[in-house]
Amino acid sequence: MTTPSGKKPAKASGSKAKRAGRLAAGNARRFLAQYREAWESRNADLAASLFTRDAHYWENPFGPPIVGREAIRSYWKAATEKQQDIHFSVHSSLHQKYTLVADWVCAYRSVSDGARRELAGMLFADFYGDQVRTFRECWLRRTV
Repeated sequence: MTTPSGKKPAKASGSKAKRAGRLAAGNARRFLAQYREAWESRNADLAASLFTRDAHYWENPFGPPIVGREAIRSYWKAATEKQQDIHFSVHSSLHQKYTLVADWVCAYRSVSDGARRELAGMLFADFYGDQVRTFRECWLRRTV
């Protein structure tokens, strides 16, 4: 498309910047290791550092996203305060272009009642550079 003067129109100032290179296998492994460390150590600051400032985090596929690094930090702090003796593991993962998919299990003891619980879930992480911009997880919980 050209303007009446024959020139191409300027790009809108709000246009998206180009993404960094594709997600490398080492970066995918590093993310999963840091995600594990953040959860097991209940380190909300580390968890938040894995996400972009404007990240969208869906903890519940039916609810609204948690938006922004600070909101993600608050969510992680509140969620992990209720857990102790946490053990997280990834069963399998794959990455394609900018996306990481992993199925995981997390076992912990509830702080409130001492019950042992286990979560089994899937995560879908869309990267922008070495941080996650869009994150979706879906999980089931059982008492063991």
